[in-house]
Amino acid sequence: MSAPTTSSPPGRRADRTHYLYIAVIAAVFAGIVVGFAWPSVGVAMKPLGTAFIALIKMMISPIIFCTIVLGIGSIRKAATVGKVGGLALGYFLAMSTVALVIGLVVGNVLHPGEGLVVTDATRSAAEKAAGGEAQGTVDFLLGIVPTTLFSPLTGESVLQTLFVALLIGFAVQAIGKPGQAVLRGVKLVEKVVFRVLAMIMWVAPIGAFGAMAAVVGATGWSALAALGQIMFGFYLTCFLFVVIVLGLLLRSVTGVSIFSLFRYLAREYLLIVSTSSSESALPRLIAKMEHVGVSRPVVGITVPTGYSFNLDGTAIYLTMSSLFIASALGDPLSVAEQVSLLLFMIIASKGAA
Repeated sequence: MSAPTTSSPPGRRADRTHYLYIAVIAAVFAGIVVGFAWPSVGVAMKPLGTAFIALIKMMISPIIFCTIVLGIGSIRKAATVGKVGGLALGYFLAMSTVALVIGLVVGNVLHPGEGLVVTDATRSAAEKAAGGEAQGTVDFLLGIVPTTLFSPLTGESVLQTLFVALLIGFAVQAIGKPGQAVLRGVKLVEKVVFRVLAMIMWVAPIGAFGAMAAVVGATGWSALAALGQIMFGFYLTCFLFVVIVLGLLLRSVTGVSIFSLFRYLAREYLLIVSTSSSESALPRLIAKMEHVGVSRPVVGITVPTGYSFNLDGTAIYLTMSSLFIASALGDPLSVAEQVSLLLFMIIASKGAA
């Protein structure tokens, strides 16, 4: 893997997306102003953010399906897929565990949630929202199997989409030369899907404005201060994990600096932060990883799978928010409870998508 450059993947027209990112930044600040100046108006803007995230989620299953099928279908030997997939899953498990541990350590230092007053009305609303039945491990595993072969493409389960895409990818590979026609068809579908997603991304400023205005309008200064504490702890933990753990690992394996990778993926990071949705950067991330020298089969397997099984940021957030809620309710978690939480989150974080 060569050192990343800041050039765009070949074959693209003149890049005009920098206008989009500028518009998103302006929309975020505009949302903050509206939320503080006119809270009721800000809250009323929430459907704009909700609609944008719904549009993004609408595209995720087709994108992952096409990427996985093309990635596996382009590998001649199934053993290669097994090796790459096995290494990826082992790496995902190890990194998520490290992220969870760092999250617990930082949480115990900062004690997020202390001093936050939770009203009875808030407690009642939270209990009502969490009133569904808990899902056991067996139910979780059975839930990976879809109702029909193509139902994941119209459903919301990313894991079901991954499962079906793996099956179809291996099936296409097994039938040999005739399977190339299937791959060509999937490739055309992928182009259409990515074009639709590119169209959706141009309304990102509207979605960012609505989401930010709604949050600020609903919470105001007091809640923002309390939430600011947990967000500071969250981003501090992410920084330590990415720069120290992932940075050292990247340098030792590839010789690439983590800061070079930051510059290469700067626009994708900005898009993720502004929309609060990592899915919005998936297609550009796939293209950039291929452009920097990672083979398409490896990208096709590891990137979409990582979106479901390597949610290190989500793992950190889960532990941090659990400590936050416990402290806010006046019942901080003991060391033994935190160890139990860690063991549970190692499994739970894999299905967080």
